[in-house]
Formats: sequence, structure tokens, C-alpha cells
Amino acid sequence: MKRIIAYTGMGALAMGALALAAASGAAMAQSAKSFYKGKRMTMYIGYSAGGGYDRYGRTLGRHMGRHIPGNPRFTAKNYTGAGSMRLANSLYNTIKQDGTNVATFGRQVPLEHLTGNPKAKFNANKFNWLGSINQETSTCAFWHTSGIKTVDDLFNKNPIVGGTGVGSGTDIQAMMLNNLMGTKLRLISGYPGGVDINLAMERGEVHGRCAWSWSSVIATRKKWVDEKKIVIPLQIALFPHKDLMHVPLVTKYITKKKDRQALELILAGLVMGRPFAVGPKVPADRVVILQAAFDATMKDKKFIAEAKKGRLPLNPVSGKGIQKLLAGLYALPKEVIDHARDAMSKTNNITITKAVVKTYVHKGKITKIKRGGKRVSWKGGGAKGKLRVGGKTKITVSGKKAKRKALKKGMSCTFTVKGAQKALKIACG
Repeated sequence: MKRIIAYTGMGALAMGALALAAASGAAMAQSAKSFYKGKRMTMYIGYSAGGGYDRYGRTLGRHMGRHIPGNPRFTAKNYTGAGSMRLANSLYNTIKQDGTNVATFGRQVPLEHLTGNPKAKFNANKFNWLGSINQETSTCAFWHTSGIKTVDDLFNKNPIVGGTGVGSGTDIQAMMLNNLMGTKLRLISGYPGGVDINLAMERGEVHGRCAWSWSSVIATRKKWVDEKKIVIPLQIALFPHKDLMHVPLVTKYITKKKDRQALELILAGLVMGRPFAVGPKVPADRVVILQAAFDATMKDKKFIAEAKKGRLPLNPVSGKGIQKLLAGLYALPKEVIDHARDAMSKTNNITITKAVVKTYVHKGKITKIKRGGKRVSWKGGGAKGKLRVGGKTKITVSGKKAKRKALKKGMSCTFTVKGAQKALKIACG
């Protein structure tokens, strides 16, 4: 009888402990759910406005909040520099890690720490990954007047390609092609974003660009494809894209086993073609909520409809899928990682010069105002464009200093612009 009482007592204690743990877990889950109510979240984008990463990031931000308890709203913020490595470093080390800051940066950036880049102040295997919206196929694309038409021209004509900085896909793929494939590309690096490289192509400062995702080409410059303004002599992926079956695949030209292993590591980044992450110190219960919200957004009819309208291909990978991929890459033999690192970083086979981002003056009328004047569209003189109007942009209306909110649709203005989109001055009559 005593044994029965003792056993029952132990059972009661165990049950009490389990109940306490369950209550504690429920309280934590409830705390995480209530945390986001009334919060303003930031969607950090590692590139300038108008490119593929920017469009994917802003589209996700417009819908993901509906799937987070409390329905917080996102504000998009372009956080450029070093081919988006600046953002990855900041997300890991300095940006507040409370679960309100989400970031998207270059798909190649997570491999920089793995392959030993000292400028990568993060461990990609420790980020909390929410997922990737798309798996990508990269291309090398050249302006129709550049004289670059075929793969042979990449070996024989020393084409100049534009890049956004160390660690970016644009720079990495240019070096990789020269080091593994033997092409003779030259690189001008340091453009703020893809739209600035596009402008440089149009103006003849560069012949083209590599690491341009096919999804981004279609989303942002489909008209160029339709009008044959660009030529695509090479696709950079492990498997051909259904739209590009006529375009040679890089694997045809890289056949040595050691080189092929390095290529497969480098192109693993294409699997996480449009990645989103939060910092490594974000509380685990909030990470779970954000991962679930990301997955739910990928199935959201409104999100899918907007992505389709914006010609943004969807082929998502879950956060757990990215984490599994990276864990596998970090476990690769050192000699494979070292060879991949050399292929992405050795500069003895490529000429690199620093980009000079020029200033242009346009005259025209304002055709659209967004976000209280932070985004301004203009048209005039047979040209048009979209501008980022920052707090340091000098604005005058009828000769008097003014704020962004004073800008109105229909105003005739002179726009002084650095690169493709950064407004330095706007003077309206």
C-alpha cells in the first residue's frame, strides 16, 4: 500500500512538472504571438531600388505581415554596399535582433564566410533562415551593340562586365568564369545595384553583366528581351532553364572533376536564389513564427497574384531547406572549399577597375509620386526614370527650398541624378 502511495506521489510530481513545462511553453508561444502586435517591421534589401532583389523584397513585405500574429506592417529599406555583404554583416552583428528586422542579400554572400573571405563578419550557418522565394538560373547578358554574341566571344573579345562589389554574385561569377572556364572577362566593380549596371550597359561603359538572374531579367527588362536589346550567350546553372534551352550551359565548358566540384559549391547559392533571414540571436519562438509566416505567404493567393503580375517567378525553398543546404556545404572537404574559394576570389586572371558612378541631368515632368515623395517617376526628352529621393536630396520649387511632400505630379523639373536612380537635386518650376 505504501508503495502504491509512493508511486502515485511520484506520478503526481511528474505530472505537475509536465503541466508546468507545458504552461511555460504555452506562455512563451503566447508571448511571441503578442509581441508583434502594433510593431513596425523593417525589410532590409541589400541592393538599390528597382532590381530583382528589391522587387522580391518589397513584394514579400507587402504580404508577409498578414501571416504574423498581430499583423505588423513592413517598411522596406535599401541598405547597399559591398555587393550586399554590408547588410549581411550588419544583420549578424549590429541590427537589432528582436525579430522585427528581416533581410535579403545576394545569394552568393552566404558562401563568403565558408570560403574564407575575411570581410565576411558572419557565419552563414548560424543565421536564422526564413526561406527563399525562388531558385535561380544566372545568365551573362550583353548589350546588342557590344559585339558580344556567342560563348566564343567571351574567350576572344575581352568583354567588360559590370559588378556591384566584393562578394556579390556579379563579381564572383566573373572571376569564376575566368578561373574555371578560361574566359577573358574584364570587370568594372562598385556599381550600387543592377539598375546602375543596366544604365552603364546602355551608355557603353560596360558591355554586359553576369550573375543576372533570368527571373530578374524577365521581371525588370522583359522588353529588352522581346526587342533583342540584349544577347545571352551563356547560362550559369547546374541544369538548363526551360526558357533557355537554346543557350549553352556553363557545365559544358567545365569538365575537370576538381573544377566541377568547385562549380557545384559555388552554384549552390542559386538554390537559395532570393534568400531571407533574421539574425542568429532572434528568440527561437519568434523565428518559428516568422518561418511559418514566410511559408504561408508562399501559398497566399494575393502574394502569388502580385508576383505573377510583376513577372516574379516563384519556386520557394523553406528556411529549414536552406539551413540543411548550408550545413551540408560547411561539411565539405577542405580541398573542395579551398578550390571554390580560389575560383571565386583569385584576381590574377582578371582585370578589375573601380566603377565611376556618373551624374546625369534630366529634364521632364513628374509622372508619379510614391511614399510621400521618397519615390518619384519622371518622363521627358524621350526618356523616363524612377528616382530615390532621400533626406539629403536638395529640392527647390519656384526657386525656394522645399521638402519632398511639395513635389506634385505634373510639375516640370530638372533632375540631377547620380547613377540610375539616386536624386541629388530636384528643381521644379
